[in-house]
Amino acid sequence: MPPSIKTRPQRLRRLSLSVQALALLGGVAPLLLLPLFWSQPDWVARVALGEWGLKAVQLDSGARLGGLLATALPVGVSLWALWQVWAMFGCYARGELLTPQPARHLRRLGWAMIMLAAALPLGHSLIVLALTWANPPGQRLLIFALSSQHYLSLLFGLMLLALGTVLTEAARLARENAEFI
Repeated sequence: MPPSIKTRPQRLRRLSLSVQALALLGGVAPLLLLPLFWSQPDWVARVALGEWGLKAVQLDSGARLGGLLATALPVGVSLWALWQVWAMFGCYARGELLTPQPARHLRRLGWAMIMLAAALPLGHSLIVLALTWANPPGQRLLIFALSSQHYLSLLFGLMLLALGTVLTEAARLARENAEFI
């Protein structure tokens, strides 16, 4: 049995508030965890030597500060993307469905995902450079690697950009149709 028309806006409002809560959590977590991570040399060493596969890293405060600063680019883009999610679902919670504002946020989210596809590998390269810069000659690394995660970010960004454009046109048609009535 389909939900009544009256319960649909409430369901959308609850869903929107849930997504906004997740976006808030996703934005706060890196702001709290990244300084904690980069302030602990043992943790950085475990990740750098284990997960990132580096052979020799410098863990002095300058190298770790460089690593923290290198994360600023992808984290900044991610925070902007989460802000777009927050704002778009705020529009939905207020009942703004076929209006220009959520379409604008969806397009911006698409652009953020496209930028993230470039920011993630660049940020990783800068982190590796920061952690190996003080190594002896021949042990310094500059790595640039692309993965399926970067490809998917680009693909989803393009898809969201296209959907945002379609939603913009739908909002324009809805506004145009409302003027006739």
